[in-house]
Amino acid sequence: MRLNRKSIPLLATGVAFILLALTLNYHAVDNSLSAEDKQYIPKYLQGIAPLPQQPTYTQELAFINSVQRSVLAIAPENQGIPFGQPREPMDLYTEKKGLCFDRSRALEKILRYSGFKTRHVAIYSTQDTHSAIKSLLTPEVMSHATTEVLTQKGWLVVEAYLTPWVSIDKNHDPVSLREIQSFANGEKGRMSPIAWDTKPHPAILKILESPFIIVYGLYSRHGYFYPPYDFIPDINYAELIQNWRY
Repeated sequence: MRLNRKSIPLLATGVAFILLALTLNYHAVDNSLSAEDKQYIPKYLQGIAPLPQQPTYTQELAFINSVQRSVLAIAPENQGIPFGQPREPMDLYTEKKGLCFDRSRALEKILRYSGFKTRHVAIYSTQDTHSAIKSLLTPEVMSHATTEVLTQKGWLVVEAYLTPWVSIDKNHDPVSLREIQSFANGEKGRMSPIAWDTKPHPAILKILESPFIIVYGLYSRHGYFYPPYDFIPDINYAELIQNWRY
């Protein structure tokens, strides 16, 4: 069958789209629970009472905080796992170290193992760049990786930095990262700052109180946190879609 000249550009576009889709799928971050995860996650849960079948919000908070403290206790050294190496719950457990992007991975998997929905969040300051695009393209820009977990009352930020902070206000209600962002970016006029139950670590507070952007599902811009460890950014596309849903 001979191709019509007019159909060649369309065919080329189709082939390019398929190749792009295959490339992105090959490089996508897998956040499913592996057999190895299921072997090591119970080690983090030792001494933590399991949630009842129909937990209250208060019980959810207590469980989440216990898991958070366990991750910080098991990997207390604030040093990142090197690029080009796995950073799964087993690796954090054996290495006894990690930074926000390492601990958050373990935290998310443990919470999903326990029945929660989670999403990974990358935060980039726009205080100096005044631009979302510039912040994403600037390696030195102030940034952070964190976790949100869905509770009965809404999305809750669960920190995996140096202190076990969760984003609850004085009423113990969850404050989502979107809400925090709206205050930091001046979208609500910053007339009434969020009254936290406890404040986050000063380094985290510095990011959260100045203008920033958030990207759900972006695990790294450089591509060397998860296989195949190359220059294509580490992204989970199911989580990335949530940037347009919430």
